[in-house]
Amino acid sequence: MRKKVIALAMIAAMVVSLTACGGKNNDKQGKDSTESLKVAYQSGIAYAPILVMKDQKLIEKNYDGNVDIDWQLLSGGAAISEGLTSNTVDVGAIGTGVAITGAKAGAPYKIFAGMSSQPYRISTNKEEIKTLKDITKEDQIAITGINSQPHIVLAMAAKAYLGDAHALDANLVAQPNADGYTSLVSGAVQCHMIMSPYCFMEQNKEGIDQIEVDESVWPVGDTTIVGVATEKLKEERPKLYEAVCKAMDEAIEFINDNPEKTADILKDYYDASQEEIVSWLTDDASVFSTKLQGVMKLSDFMVEEDFLDKGPESISEIAFDNVEGN
Repeated sequence: MRKKVIALAMIAAMVVSLTACGGKNNDKQGKDSTESLKVAYQSGIAYAPILVMKDQKLIEKNYDGNVDIDWQLLSGGAAISEGLTSNTVDVGAIGTGVAITGAKAGAPYKIFAGMSSQPYRISTNKEEIKTLKDITKEDQIAITGINSQPHIVLAMAAKAYLGDAHALDANLVAQPNADGYTSLVSGAVQCHMIMSPYCFMEQNKEGIDQIEVDESVWPVGDTTIVGVATEKLKEERPKLYEAVCKAMDEAIEFINDNPEKTADILKDYYDASQEEIVSWLTDDASVFSTKLQGVMKLSDFMVEEDFLDKGPESISEIAFDNVEGN
């Protein structure tokens, strides 16, 4: 009898232990439990899907449970990449080039969705600068960071017009988007390599001109900003990962179908009218899509111009299996 009681006690203990441990692939689903999620992004129209997700509570809508989301506005892709690596960020929005570099370097994250392709411009406050060839060694060019997406895109233009992708590297000054805009307008720097909406805001300022770059250098539709998530999130909390993916789908659909409503959401983030923001969102070069375009081509350029030692052989090396595109 005593052995039977001991055996029953051992079985009960095993059941309790297994229940407590659960499985690392099971999200917490109890009504009283709350998942935490940290989402990081930068400023710019390219990140509109994140702001729509936040405003419309799309992650919460698509997750069958409670989730507490910490929305973090960070200064650049490098800071977000570091957060993903150190487990202080679960989901981020970063430049495609930064995502490729991080994933190939063994960072614990991959692309979970494309986000947007946005127009890039090189603005200048110096009347003498008409082309890239007019930039002197004394002229400073503000970008978000060395090896950032703007740096790589500028390198594409430098290769096309100057014959050397790194011809302007010595001119670069790293500044967050908004600071670069302020520096250009105030005259602290002579050029600013920037995407929407700052390029549109700059072109409307007196004394600011933009250097012409052919569309063949920066093809419309090529993905410039992607959504990335940690492998830990996908593996250990797959239902929450799926909610994030669905939220991104719905956010992009919302933007494409409702530019006026999207502009209303974004108006608190920019000193611009709703009409101006609608024009940014609907510009021919402003494309919001979860499908990747031109990523492998970008990777090839990065390898060729020493931004990357070795590129991925396929999209699956840098993106999760739910991602479409090339």
